[in-house]
Amino acid sequence: MSSSKSSVKRNTKVSFKPVPPFQLFYQLTYMSAMASSGITRSKLFELAATSSSGAAVYFAAINTLVDEFRYDYPEACRMIGIKAKSNNMRSFLLRLSDALRSGEPMAEFLAREAEAQGEDYENKYERDLEALKQWSNAFSSIVISVALIIIIQVISSMIHTLDIGMITGLIVTGVMMSGLGAWIIFRSAPAEVLTVKPSEGSMEQKRAMRWFRILFPIGGASAVLLNLLGVELGVILILLSIIMLPVGILSVMSDRITTKKDEEISTFLRSSGGMATASGSTLKQALTKIDLSSFPTLETDIDRLSKRLQALVDPEICWHKFGLESGSKLISEVIDIFYGAIKIGGDPERVGYLCSLFAAKTAQLRAKRRLIAGTFSGLSTVMHGVVAGLMVFVLSIVTNFTQMVSEMMPADPAAAEGQRSVNMGLTSISASDLQFLAAITVVMVLLLAIVSAAAIIFTDGGYKLKVNLYMALDVFISGVSFVVVPPMVMGILRG
Repeated sequence: MSSSKSSVKRNTKVSFKPVPPFQLFYQLTYMSAMASSGITRSKLFELAATSSSGAAVYFAAINTLVDEFRYDYPEACRMIGIKAKSNNMRSFLLRLSDALRSGEPMAEFLAREAEAQGEDYENKYERDLEALKQWSNAFSSIVISVALIIIIQVISSMIHTLDIGMITGLIVTGVMMSGLGAWIIFRSAPAEVLTVKPSEGSMEQKRAMRWFRILFPIGGASAVLLNLLGVELGVILILLSIIMLPVGILSVMSDRITTKKDEEISTFLRSSGGMATASGSTLKQALTKIDLSSFPTLETDIDRLSKRLQALVDPEICWHKFGLESGSKLISEVIDIFYGAIKIGGDPERVGYLCSLFAAKTAQLRAKRRLIAGTFSGLSTVMHGVVAGLMVFVLSIVTNFTQMVSEMMPADPAAAEGQRSVNMGLTSISASDLQFLAAITVVMVLLLAIVSAAAIIFTDGGYKLKVNLYMALDVFISGVSFVVVPPMVMGILRG
């Protein structure tokens, strides 16, 4: 008896996990598609507990109450719903309990709930996007403020004695503030996984990962070797950015293809499901009848799927691989629902319609996120160019003024000492101080490049290897600043 009670307690704890709106939307789409086949109540709950959504643990707990403790389904749903931490999950389970108790058809109830949850997911997503837009603007302000504070402190060293401790503290604080801004963007952005694992994804994703594994060690080794050979830092950064660029370009191309596939999958699901129902044929036969030119990006994947099915490969494996090889997490999830529901007897047209609604709404919302990310990536890149240029410009001014003052100092020790008293802080800056200022400038520029690239990829949320493109651009801009700005400043001051 005590073991049974402890079992209930453990299952209850497992079920007490918050469920984001997207996961509940996915769960309801999954259940409504399965219910459209007319399966029994027990089979529906059994399948609901095996979905990949975080809401599945609630249905596993419901099944435990029904199977081990002889609750009926309405009471089990009510018990788990009352103890659920998620407000949306609690509300749904209580409504599900009422629907089960009243005998309402599950297919109609779940389809209606999926549509309502889709609206809730859309509202939550758009609120997150608005917060993301505001925080992305705030991030730009934080970076500019941090850079200006450091610049002002460096300039003040021309007037007063250089305070290394103060500058170090400001740099650490500035980097922490910038990192905090990037972290807030990460937290405020909609939490979603857009791509599958690169090892299981599309050919484009695998190609980008393969080049990354080749070029990343080459870039690191080249930077170290060139530094040992005494090559100028700006040149090293430019060469490093050139090495990183191919991976970034391949990643962006892969992400664009995946995005187009997400936009086409909704139409494909409706077309294939409608063709199968209208012609009274199987999905395998329906794929040979639809016009693939309507899905230009998915055409190769669909053709590969059709050939595998014609070769009598296990259909479940074929459809699952089709989802994974698309490279899209959305397609992978919705294809498993689509084929799984039809496999157990669901009407292809009805299932295709339900799945297409889920895919279309998700793809449309993600398009709004990409719009914000595109604007922010351009702004951040330009902003980093301005910040890097200003910091190198100020460092060059301090260095050149210090050298000019040193050159004008009298040779006589007594006269030189008297001159120092009127030359403010420039004559107190030693060679080691200049090296320190140069070092912190390099560190700040590179750290801001990393933080800026991270903030962009957090905003975008797409294929993570795209960070190589943003890093390459920022590093290239930094390298150009170190190569071009110092000679320009020297020409202005000494020309």
